[in-house]
Amino acid sequence: MIPMIKLRPLKTALSLLALATSAQGGTPACNRECLNSLADRSIASLATHTPGSLPLAATYAATEEGQPAALPMMTLWRTVTATRNPYYIIDPMTEQIFLIVTISEGANESLLYGRIKSPNGQLSEIELYTNRSRANGGFQFDAAGSMNFPDAWTVPVEQSRRASRAELLQAGRSIFDTGVPSPAIASTCVLMENGKIVWENPDVLKSIAPVSLDIARIPRNPDGTVQIPCGSPPERPTDKNARTNIIDEERGIVVSFATVYGMVEPYPVTDPTGSAFVPNSMLGAYTQMLKKQRDLSQYTRPSLQAMPAALTVAELYRI
Repeated sequence: MIPMIKLRPLKTALSLLALATSAQGGTPACNRECLNSLADRSIASLATHTPGSLPLAATYAATEEGQPAALPMMTLWRTVTATRNPYYIIDPMTEQIFLIVTISEGANESLLYGRIKSPNGQLSEIELYTNRSRANGGFQFDAAGSMNFPDAWTVPVEQSRRASRAELLQAGRSIFDTGVPSPAIASTCVLMENGKIVWENPDVLKSIAPVSLDIARIPRNPDGTVQIPCGSPPERPTDKNARTNIIDEERGIVVSFATVYGMVEPYPVTDPTGSAFVPNSMLGAYTQMLKKQRDLSQYTRPSLQAMPAALTVAELYRI
């Protein structure tokens, strides 16, 4: 569904959740190689600044950060100098590809993600988002994350263990709809956000986690952070209008797009201080944590004023 509704300010985020389980599934309905090649061509055209080289449909829809524009007028086709680490979720049935790729813009690396649709080998829909720092979506960020995906995201799934399209569709719908049952969470589940495995300051995690979570039992990293456990808590952001229609049965991945409303809040535990997008559903716990920190006068450096924002998020489940 593009062009997307334009929101100000607009933020984007990419979240991945890999679940190890067993399921039955079918075979792809059409050729993946053609769609894979088209994704390669689309990415290559960014670094060469040649959008005209792409096989565009006579009339195509395209957005960049939710803003409609013809490809030659988009920022990406002007600023990208190199691309690497492409990762594709391919759905031959709907003729769509979800892509994640590291892009270089001069000396800086960014994380590009989005989707393309290609009926009959022509690009009819292009929807692109760029995360240039953690400020563009949540708490975590690693532009080169697609090069370092854990095995949970890269190991091939044997056909006998593949989830069916219906099972993947239900999993995708459950991401932003608490009324849809979520898949069981495996002990080996890996949660990522914007290319990075999700680690957090234990005090922050304590303020936003369910009361039932025993944070003291979670192993700590050398820097004192803890890995956020996988799960679908009831207080997670919801969007009944989320789009769940990209399903890669061969890889066992489903993609959902949603719009999440919240606040960009100060994040005072770093120096210099940062900021973080906090969904409205988690805002109460986060602001209570900030109040406690300020009451202790532990964090006194300049910090960002809290401001409302909307975040366009693409979230992925792998089974």
